[in-house]
Amino acid sequence: MDKRQFLETVTEQIRYGKVREMISDELENHIEDQKEAFMSDGISEAQSYQKAMEDMGDPVEVGISLDRIHRPKMEWKMILLVLGLSVLGLFFQYVMIKDMGAETYPYNINSQCVNMVIGLAVMMFFCFFDYTRIGLWGKAGAAALLLILLYSYFGGVTINGQRGYLRVGGISVSLRQLIYLYIPFYGGILFSCKNQGRKGFIKSIVWGLLPAMLILKLPDLSTAGSLMIILMIQICFVTKKGWFGEWKKKMIIVVSSVIGLPALYYFLFGTEYQKARLFSVFNAAGEGNYQMNTARNLISGSKWIGEGAVNPNGILPTITSNYIVTFVMYYYGILAVIMLLAVLGFFIFKIFKISVHQKNQLGTVIGVGCSLVFAVQIVIYVMVNLTIFPTTAVFLPLFTYGGTGTIVSYALIGILLSIYRYQNVLPQGLKGHLTPAKLSRILINKKIFD
Repeated sequence: MDKRQFLETVTEQIRYGKVREMISDELENHIEDQKEAFMSDGISEAQSYQKAMEDMGDPVEVGISLDRIHRPKMEWKMILLVLGLSVLGLFFQYVMIKDMGAETYPYNINSQCVNMVIGLAVMMFFCFFDYTRIGLWGKAGAAALLLILLYSYFGGVTINGQRGYLRVGGISVSLRQLIYLYIPFYGGILFSCKNQGRKGFIKSIVWGLLPAMLILKLPDLSTAGSLMIILMIQICFVTKKGWFGEWKKKMIIVVSSVIGLPALYYFLFGTEYQKARLFSVFNAAGEGNYQMNTARNLISGSKWIGEGAVNPNGILPTITSNYIVTFVMYYYGILAVIMLLAVLGFFIFKIFKISVHQKNQLGTVIGVGCSLVFAVQIVIYVMVNLTIFPTTAVFLPLFTYGGTGTIVSYALIGILLSIYRYQNVLPQGLKGHLTPAKLSRILINKKIFD
């Protein structure tokens, strides 16, 4: 058997076609290295080739061993966790609609069921989607989202006095939620700027500032602030890894300064209503603090287990979206909230674990970005519910009522599942790399078990 036949026999055993060429190249390099080593001992070239292939073992068994490692795999535990959280979120929506009545709580549980089903379908689509394409399309995807934001200033619609919506086929799309799809594309932008030094760092900063500034003009301080935190943490993450050279400390200082720009803009040019809303957290008795005061009454009247003892003056008008945690605390008890937050904390732990354990650098930066979306949204949501942060439009992934936010959350989870699914297929950059050390371990393990 010559070298070509050996390699063909090995790759025929590998079911995932995209890695066959990569593995064939690495095996060929390994055979060539072994051949050179044997020839240095005085063995002829033909015999050296033969001996190198014999040392690797039976090509069918080698191929089966490589196929076992280099193929996509599902993170079923994560999928089950997401399904569990989805059902729990749907249950809370159902209870709120049932207990409070259609007049107080004018939402349709059937609509949220449809949103969840569509979201799960989107999640599975992205799970089987090769996430490296997001890296390749980073700038194009990010630019498209920015153009949609710009278009909303002229062709968008206003709902409940708020700008930032588009009407697509009779369906309202919230750009405040859609813009979070910018995060995975931004991971691709960071990857494309890698090893470009100061130039790459500046380009990354500009791409990070653009969506936050456009969202701020809607105006929406909470979403703009969340975006800025996520994007800047992504930059700090890759900067610490040396993607932009050795001047790490200076870069992190610059990034920290840039985070303050939207806040400075807000205080200089923001509306008086927005400023009053921000400072309302320090003035519980002030006008316009109805929601915070009602939430505080619910919290103060909560028991460890069961429904609270204090009857609050009125019901929170945005409980379906902004105060689910407060609702659970008052109607089910503090212990129920602790359990809910523990499950959400475990969810955050799982998605970060998927992200940071990747050998693929693109997968890591995209995964960290997607994970930060959930972490930041959950933390801010809980802070608002505990009245530590002022009342604002917040979103609890997999729990809050709504179409765009629900589907976007599932899309980001799907991308994380894709990163896990392909982690053994593309362990390095966009093309992948089967290292000689890894190949040697595979061959050694095969011989041991033989």
